[in-house]
Amino acid sequence: MKYLVERTLIWIIGGLFQALPRRAGLYLGKMIGRLGYYLASKRRKLAITNLRMSLGGELKEDQIREIARDSFEFLGMNAAEFFKLPMLSSTNIRRYTSVEGEENLIEALAVGKGVLSLSGHIGNWDMLSAGLALRGYPVSLITKVSRSKALNRIWMENRRKAGIGLLMGRGTVKESLLQLRNKGIVGFAMDQNARRKEGIFVPFFGREACTISSLALLARRTGAPVVPIYSYREGDMHRIVIEKAMRHDNLEDADTDILVRTRAYTEWIEKVVRRHPGQWTWLHDRWKTRPKEELT
Repeated sequence: MKYLVERTLIWIIGGLFQALPRRAGLYLGKMIGRLGYYLASKRRKLAITNLRMSLGGELKEDQIREIARDSFEFLGMNAAEFFKLPMLSSTNIRRYTSVEGEENLIEALAVGKGVLSLSGHIGNWDMLSAGLALRGYPVSLITKVSRSKALNRIWMENRRKAGIGLLMGRGTVKESLLQLRNKGIVGFAMDQNARRKEGIFVPFFGREACTISSLALLARRTGAPVVPIYSYREGDMHRIVIEKAMRHDNLEDADTDILVRTRAYTEWIEKVVRRHPGQWTWLHDRWKTRPKEELT
């Protein structure tokens, strides 16, 4: 019963956003996000706290609150566009996305080992993936599964309809290795809190943050290039930026090697978030998992 109610509600909301013109849908999504900023007090306080601890020495209080509100509004706009993913195609994708540095991705793919894409929840990550997939690139994302079965089903269906491959659940590493052997692209979003058993601690905005180490492990194991890719919203367009592959020589000690790589990846994400602070998910509890020494 719960599944049917959730699926029906999502179907109605999705139908509304699909029926609306794109700009009207984005405006509605933005207003819903703004409403969420005022109503979801726990998440609002978390976003403001995260911003104070990360950028409090650089920004005034009114700037911090403005960025926090922008973050909520931006998520609302992303949600509006999510429902339109199935309407994207190889012919219309260029109306909504542009790509800078595409030659860097082509060069990395030419190595013949596939590509590990370093990214984060900056801009609209689904539009980024669709923007590459609908240009003919074999993109697969490592993604989490939603607790809501109804939401998860629609979420994954919409992504697949936009040409995005999905790697999730058990067997993700095996599937990632297969994707790389087939000279595909495996996308990692490395800016969310990791559980202690799946991550290592590296600095992020001056605080130790538990971060997944699987990207570094795969890069060390396969030798596949790690290409930093992110997107940001600019007016009606999503600008996809592809940077040159990050170079790392394998260090003899594996643990040190993984730490050095993961630290470098996280430093890159921080740099990008600083460029577009209002387009990052400050309401996520990024620093939730704490080092053991802080708990004693």
